[in-house]
Amino acid sequence: MKRHTRLVKLSREHHTALRLGRHLLTGDARAELSAELPAIEAHFAEEERDLLPLLEGNRHGTYAVRLRAEHAQLRRLLAAAVRGTNQAQAGQALIDHVRFEERELFPVLETLLD
Repeated sequence: MKRHTRLVKLSREHHTALRLGRHLLTGDARAELSAELPAIEAHFAEEERDLLPLLEGNRHGTYAVRLRAEHAQLRRLLAAAVRGTNQAQAGQALIDHVRFEERELFPVLETLLD
C-alpha cells in the first residue's frame, strides 16, 4: 500500500516491529528486544509528537486516546519482556498495535495529511 510521504518511514518501521512481535511470541527474543527497544521508543515518541496533535485538532480524539493507551501498555509489556516475563503477551500486543496503525489509524491520517 502506498503511504503518504509523512507516514512512509513509520510504516517501514512497522515491518521490524512485526518481525520482533513474532519472535516474542516464541518466547526467546529478549536480546533482540533489548537491541530494538530504543528504536521502538523513538518510533512512539515521533508518533506522539507528530500525529497526536493532528488527530486531536481534527476531531479524531478517540484515535489519539487509543494511540496513547496502546503506547503506554506496550511500554509496560516490553519492559516486562526485557526482564523475561510475558514475552508472548508483549509480542501479540505489538503485532495488534501495528495492525491497528496500518489498517485503521494511517488511513485516517492520510485523509488529514492530503
